[in-house]
Amino acid sequence: MSSFLSRLAVPFTPPLETVRHYNFQKFRRDMMAGLTVAVVEVPQAMAYAIIAGVPPQYGLYTSVIQGFIGALFASNEQLSSGATNTQSLLIAATVAAVMRMSGSTDPVFYLQLAISLTMIKGIIQMIFAAARLGNLIRYVSRSVIIGFSAGAGVLIAVGQLPNLLGLERASLSESSYPGAIGSLHRLIPHIPELRTEALLIGLGTLALILVIRRISRLAPGPLIGVIAAGSCVAFLNWDASILPLVGELPEGLPDTFVAPWEIEFEDAQHLLGGAFALALLGMIETVAIGKSIASKTGSAIRPNQEFFAQGLANVLGAICQNIPGSASFTRSALNYQAGGKTRFAGVYSAIAVGVIYLLFARLAWYIPMAALAAVLFIIAYSLVDWRYMLRISKTNRADGVVCLVTFLSAITLPLHYAIYVGVFLNIALYLRQASQLRMAEMVRSPSGPFVERPLQEKHGSRTVLFLQMEGDLFFGVADELRDRLTRIQNESSRVVIFRLKRTHSIDSTVLQVIEEFATRMNEVGRYVVLCGVREHLMEVIRQYGLIDLLGEENVFATRFGVFASAQKALDRAKELIGGSIDASEIADQDDLEYWAYEI
Repeated sequence: MSSFLSRLAVPFTPPLETVRHYNFQKFRRDMMAGLTVAVVEVPQAMAYAIIAGVPPQYGLYTSVIQGFIGALFASNEQLSSGATNTQSLLIAATVAAVMRMSGSTDPVFYLQLAISLTMIKGIIQMIFAAARLGNLIRYVSRSVIIGFSAGAGVLIAVGQLPNLLGLERASLSESSYPGAIGSLHRLIPHIPELRTEALLIGLGTLALILVIRRISRLAPGPLIGVIAAGSCVAFLNWDASILPLVGELPEGLPDTFVAPWEIEFEDAQHLLGGAFALALLGMIETVAIGKSIASKTGSAIRPNQEFFAQGLANVLGAICQNIPGSASFTRSALNYQAGGKTRFAGVYSAIAVGVIYLLFARLAWYIPMAALAAVLFIIAYSLVDWRYMLRISKTNRADGVVCLVTFLSAITLPLHYAIYVGVFLNIALYLRQASQLRMAEMVRSPSGPFVERPLQEKHGSRTVLFLQMEGDLFFGVADELRDRLTRIQNESSRVVIFRLKRTHSIDSTVLQVIEEFATRMNEVGRYVVLCGVREHLMEVIRQYGLIDLLGEENVFATRFGVFASAQKALDRAKELIGGSIDASEIADQDDLEYWAYEI
């Protein structure tokens, strides 16, 4: 019982481990890093909430609650959690689809769906953590993330054009096209209605942020840009009739509490696909960010712990009226660059965001939506890694295809489908590569050593055929293996030796193919011998009953010497054919002439 309780307590131990070695020096550096991240996070969080289709304050709630919890329990201490660009884009796509199905336009219902999505996502992530599925993330390549992020960047930029032009979203016409095409289709008829004031504010904010970034990467350019834009609006005494403004934010706790657990079962079912995509994407991004930072700090990243931390943050965040969130690359990198030493930098950042919100919420009325659009244009551009996309297109065609198809899916399909398309392509290409049978022929040269060569269709008059099997022998290679062995059976070799030294695993489908081949060989007085069998494979083969069919004397475990078990197998083949074996028995005349020429 005590061991069970100790295992349950393991995910909650990271903050205790940090406290054990905490000191004033770390506190000072964490506090400075936390404040630096907070001043960048405030305008980001508001902008991400707008992308998600909820009021700006809900992005700040998410940064406070999920930033606090995520920082406490993450395995990587530099991760900064909260609302993010890709998560917000997926939220909008998922919730908008459910709203269309329900026929509702109620903003409170939209908010309830978004918060319910947070809870469903968190539950999924905690289930993944309990099932120890974190390591499955390694099967999703960087090409999928780059393609999806680039597509998200394009969608964010296109989606913010109405705000930059000063257009009210409610006034835009509907479109039957999905993705970026649909956004442009809705926007183009309304371009003549643009407001010059909004365009000038947006372009001015964009230019100011770019200048500040040229001066210093650590300077809070987005915050300075938003403050400058708000000051300009206040100085010129502009109001919402001149250009769209954020409006007054409610101070303190949310003025409307929606219970995520009171959602209808049918609506929860419709949210499930999007929640799964959010959970998967959030985890992929978190692990990718963690690995990037860990490569610089030398720390370790534990995917299952990250699943738990993000899941817990989203479940508790849903109760506190949060939208779905995950780790942010921008804020995590800034946390590291600003000198954050422990997870408490993220905790201080979350607290600082809350304090800034409480002190300055009433001033948000002056913030123009065009200024937040400028912040999001900067973020959208940073999501499109053209250099990486060009590099992989030149070096690996398969990765390039995965990246390009994921990108095109993100800008043309409902967004949550894009991550599934990318992951499916990734797995399909992996299985295609893994299902290629790696079997080579071992031939002995006149000088003695064995050398591998590709397996030929014709084996001449070779009495003993010596084959090397490599990799994972699973059902994907079974048909090709059966075809190869059928051709071998039709030749005249009396003994076929399989060397399994480089075989990592073998499943029952492949074992059945070998069993059928061995049975047919035995029926005509020919033999099958196994050598180089590792200990774990030996147990699998024994349990399947293959050793009983072949005979103990025809199966040789791996030995420490190079080709030691192979030599044992050749000695056994000599006994079976009743004579000696020289090079000509396992290499035909063409082989002998080839080796003579080489030597």
